[in-house]
Amino acid sequence: MDVPPADVPAVDVQRTSPDVPLPTECNDVEVEDLVELGALEGEVTRLTGDNRGLRNSNTLGLQPPAAFSNQCGFRTTYQRVFRYVMRRAGSLRVSTANPGTAATFDTTLSVLAMRACVANPRDFFCNNDDPTATAASRNRFASRVATAALPAGAVVHIAVGGLASTAALPGRVVQGAFELTVEEVAPIAEGARCDRRQLTGACAPGLTCVGPTPGAVEGSCRRAGTAPGTPCASDACESGLSCDTTTNLCFRAQPPGMPCEAGASAWNRCSADATCVTQPGAVGVCRARGTVANAACASGDRCTGEGLACEPGTSACRVTVARGGECNLADSACPSGQACHFAHGSQSVGRCTDAATVPGMACAAGNACTGAGLTCNTGVTPARCNGAAAAPGEVCTAFVPCMTGNVCFLTDPTDRTRGRCFTDGLEAGRCRATGAACNAGLVCTNTATPASGRCVRVATVGEPCELFSSGVICATGTTCARDGASPTAGRCRADGSAPGAACRAAAPRCDGELRCSVASGAGVCQGVGESGACDPRTLSLGCASGQVCHATGFNTGRCATPTAEAEPNDRVSLAQALPGASSSVRGSLSSGDLDCVSVEATAGARLVARVAGANGLCPSTSLVLDLFDPDGRLLTTANANGPFTCPLIDGTLADSPAFSVARDLRAGRYTVCERSANNSDVGETVLDVEVVPAP
Repeated sequence: MDVPPADVPAVDVQRTSPDVPLPTECNDVEVEDLVELGALEGEVTRLTGDNRGLRNSNTLGLQPPAAFSNQCGFRTTYQRVFRYVMRRAGSLRVSTANPGTAATFDTTLSVLAMRACVANPRDFFCNNDDPTATAASRNRFASRVATAALPAGAVVHIAVGGLASTAALPGRVVQGAFELTVEEVAPIAEGARCDRRQLTGACAPGLTCVGPTPGAVEGSCRRAGTAPGTPCASDACESGLSCDTTTNLCFRAQPPGMPCEAGASAWNRCSADATCVTQPGAVGVCRARGTVANAACASGDRCTGEGLACEPGTSACRVTVARGGECNLADSACPSGQACHFAHGSQSVGRCTDAATVPGMACAAGNACTGAGLTCNTGVTPARCNGAAAAPGEVCTAFVPCMTGNVCFLTDPTDRTRGRCFTDGLEAGRCRATGAACNAGLVCTNTATPASGRCVRVATVGEPCELFSSGVICATGTTCARDGASPTAGRCRADGSAPGAACRAAAPRCDGELRCSVASGAGVCQGVGESGACDPRTLSLGCASGQVCHATGFNTGRCATPTAEAEPNDRVSLAQALPGASSSVRGSLSSGDLDCVSVEATAGARLVARVAGANGLCPSTSLVLDLFDPDGRLLTTANANGPFTCPLIDGTLADSPAFSVARDLRAGRYTVCERSANNSDVGETVLDVEVVPAP
């Protein structure tokens, strides 16, 4: 039953005089009354409208203050500004992620909980892209934001606009229809569950939403001084906690062996005789000084661990490496005059090499490179040595550029570190910016901005096409479906007619016994593989309900029933031990979380690891995989290098140097950890690990 709104006067949350008149303009934009224009449904006020006809300016209206450059580093234009008065005490949830908002409209939200239309960081809230949206969400360009707790009668200004930089983002517009919802949420009580993004409401005044770690999204509402991460209470915290007077936050001092976080704002810190040694994902363990690599040196610049030395300048213990020996970027120190160099991918294992002698190495003093044919590229930070320019058709890398008039494009989907040089205007090359964009018989994929497109040949049904290198594409109404085991060869198939072809928009979505991979929307027609085989790369072969496609390599997989993750598993030392040599683990990766599993490998074995969503697609482009050896040393990091931009480590690809660290393994237990690089809430994932015996 709806409760009639309380008859309360407007409250100025900045505590200015109550007789200060409300503004009719907000930085030269007319203020509209949302209460009058919108429709109230319970606690939700809803308004459907558009921002057409508004002025194009990224300085008018409510722009994020300079102090908010990290949280809201954007400018907004074509703004409409609305005035809203809180009907009762609570937080305000504001959203354009609603059905009435155009899918291509890249909205922004700025919310100011004060009378004057001047942005004060204390009372300002903003968002560009909905933090709960996935890449497949219809409203992935919409916005969602929540305020802190506000008193009844508080005056709030809400600005809806378009992202000012949208002109450079294809498929997005700055003007369009929107459906704005503004919902009042009652304050959350002490001890109750909360979301630190305030998407489920805000804690009552005097309470703070804190989780187990600074990166955790979910937590509970706690009083000041009662838990790590809460504000101190009069420069003091409860027993077992200490107050950091510089940040006014409570923290816990941890002994060696206990978890910790790095940084000045850490909630769990190490005692004076220990240091926080972290792994990727910022999760760490307190280690006694001088005992392990990356721990702080003990008094007198000493390291007591075997093979360790105190590194000058950092006062950290590092593994000493002989001249020209194998090194690890994460924990090693090369001899004077050498640096740890790795040639491919994101490998952590490399070799100590004379400084500035190989493409990709940092330039020496004075921007010098001493290797034959090398030049210093000062356009990157730090400056790096570039190899001699490659000719058309030759191998190129990030530090071996192509000759003028050519561009380096990847040609092998299994190797994201090397490509080949393609000539502008020729097949698979970049379109020319002036004159004829492409040679005769070719078309440019971007007629609006030719220099951003590629010259391709358009194939018809039944003709060969390219799945990856983009030199040959299929005509409208056809799909380049996988043709055999090759990672690049395909053949054009009419939509809905073959495994790997796109589903039709209307029934029948797929021919014969084929089924569409999704109930509605864009999907792939799937067949049934022999002996439980499936296709983790193009989804052309699917699995029965309740099963997932367990990747056994870049192009191969088999249907399997996943096991559930077992917490705690957020450190290498707490990795969930997997039985046997093949497993799929279903888990949930929340913000700030890290999930680790370990598997036993025999000498000479190869390892395959992949993480994806339960549907085989990648739920977030920020997913990352880290591989650790039996000693806990980082071997490699994978990010968006596999099918559907999911992370992949594939030691079965003998000709791919990027995965060399996952081949010819020494006997022992290896650990694979999944995490989110940008600390976002990923949701459900499936982590595949396969150990293939030595050939």
